[in-house]
Amino acid sequence: MAAPEDAPGAALRGELLAGLLQEETHPDVLEALLVALVVRHDTRPGAASGERDGHAARLRSAVLRVGTVLARAPEGGRRLDRRLAELARTVPGFAAYALAWYDEDPGVWRALVGSGGLRTIEDVAASGGRTAPAGTPDAERVPSAWHS
Repeated sequence: MAAPEDAPGAALRGELLAGLLQEETHPDVLEALLVALVVRHDTRPGAASGERDGHAARLRSAVLRVGTVLARAPEGGRRLDRRLAELARTVPGFAAYALAWYDEDPGVWRALVGSGGLRTIEDVAASGGRTAPAGTPDAERVPSAWHS
């Protein structure tokens, strides 16, 4: 599901994502999907401009779709806010993208990102990098949706 849009099978993955989001309500599954989508997309600033813009648009759409469904789950809003903050801290370039999305359409994103998550995203984006999660010696680790 999380492979880049231009990879073989992109259309099928899009259909699978749409079907999953119609039926899935378990917050653990939705969180894992969100993490996979963000970690697999190329959010690094060094990517070619056109590629980066295309990846950003697809990532924005996917994060918005999954986030909207997750926010409806029990405790989903809190979990989504915490997960977006963690992804901002640990995935290179994601904080800058998330902040740009928020700035483009604050009404939509305000419903998904709480004040604590937004503060973290703003702080990480302003620093131009990422920070290791508290108690984690390795900032390069991939966040796990199963251990929140």
